[in-house]
Amino acid sequence: MQPANDPSILVTLAEISVALAGFSAIVVLFRRRDAGSWLEADADRFHGMILHAAAATFFCFLPSIVGVFSDDPAAVWGLSSAVLATQILAHVAVILRLATTDRIGRGLQVLGVAAAGGLWLNVFGIGFQREFGPYLLGVLWHVGQSAVLFVLLIWIPVGDIEPE
Repeated sequence: MQPANDPSILVTLAEISVALAGFSAIVVLFRRRDAGSWLEADADRFHGMILHAAAATFFCFLPSIVGVFSDDPAAVWGLSSAVLATQILAHVAVILRLATTDRIGRGLQVLGVAAAGGLWLNVFGIGFQREFGPYLLGVLWHVGQSAVLFVLLIWIPVGDIEPE
């Protein structure tokens, strides 16, 4: 078993993210309405699922790309954390502006802000020393968001089920 601070876990998370994006075909098949159109909220969830999966995959490989230019692990995790924190905050800002984001969705954006805050603490060496752990939590935020949106898209409301 690999230690919890082993960056190779990012490859596994990238594989999970790609699998979640691959399941988008299932969503397309089952979530389209009879008229062939999507509800605006479902379309936003679908796009969010794809974007979170793509972001998670990108951020799984970002430290390796940064590592090409620096042998200093603190520099790699610090720069990678800064980029990820900035992206998460931008993502949260977009979600808060979407008309289809309900009150619960808006409230849950606190988790994204908390993840970004932890990443910025890592960047500035406050409580963390520009290390892997906070970066992993930021990537997990994207993977988790993608998984939640996938479940919301395939969930069949009780009112939509016709008795036999």
